Amino acid sequence: MSTELCFDYGAMKPVAMEDMEEIQRLLALSNYPSCEYSFPNLYIWAEVYGTVWRTFRGHLYVHMPSVDELLFPCAGDAVSVGELAAVSEGLRANRFSGTIAHVPPAYIATHPELHDFFKVVPMGEENDEYIYLTKMLAELPGGKLSKKRNLISQFERNYDNFELKRIEKEDFRTVISLTEHWRLEHLDDTRVENERKAINRALEYYTRLGFDGLMLVAGGELKAYAVFSRINFNSFTVQFEKADLDCKGASQVITNQTAKHLLNQCEFINREQDLGIPGLRHAKQSYMPILMLRDYYLIPVP
Repeated sequence: MSTELCFDYGAMKPVAMEDMEEIQRLLALSNYPSCEYSFPNLYIWAEVYGTVWRTFRGHLYVHMPSVDELLFPCAGDAVSVGELAAVSEGLRANRFSGTIAHVPPAYIATHPELHDFFKVVPMGEENDEYIYLTKMLAELPGGKLSKKRNLISQFERNYDNFELKRIEKEDFRTVISLTEHWRLEHLDDTRVENERKAINRALEYYTRLGFDGLMLVAGGELKAYAVFSRINFNSFTVQFEKADLDCKGASQVITNQTAKHLLNQCEFINREQDLGIPGLRHAKQSYMPILMLRDYYLIPVP
């Protein structure tokens, strides 16, 4: 692969809090609905993935070395294929694969010259993002969602004194306790340990990163919580949602109440990926997403 441009990977730097304003400005230029294009997400997972970033020709590039994933760039104008090829070559010069991830289908459809430099491959189903109408999650209409409504009603009958409250700093210890209880049941999964680090970082910088959250308390105990943040002008993403699995209906209540809380703030809720976990996939599919957001890899040709 040969291009006239030269991308210096050494100019990339770790994602830090002082970068928030600049990165958010660049993210807003593309206004992607993906949860990957959110500064709160980039920052809270940066410790796990070693995330670095830089601008190149006015476009934002983000790389996660531990998984060798380079995000398709954010830009106010269309990124040229030549630029993508140069960036890919710069990564390969530093012993990375040069693969570009989360490439929108629309870009591929309008840039057939991509095939001169890259092989286009769909990202796996485990990377698909579940996007819902906020109004549907808040109202749960129709027969297909009747089971959700029934579970919520059952919870309300069993816990007539339940309380729903915004997560505040004084609640962080309680939120972590439920997270730890859930983590201890999944000690064989490294993804769970990574998520623990991300949750702790989210709570540490909760206000500065613009997080919001709800907690469901019944009988004096935390039964579920959700932590979420804005992606763009009409979308929020739910970064974390946990429920006491022994408490029937708690999961459905926190999902429903989160949507009600966001009803006047956004049209869409992104509930992120299922990571190929069968139970999680079934649960997310059962809420009838309006869109499964699937992007592509650009894999450099030899």
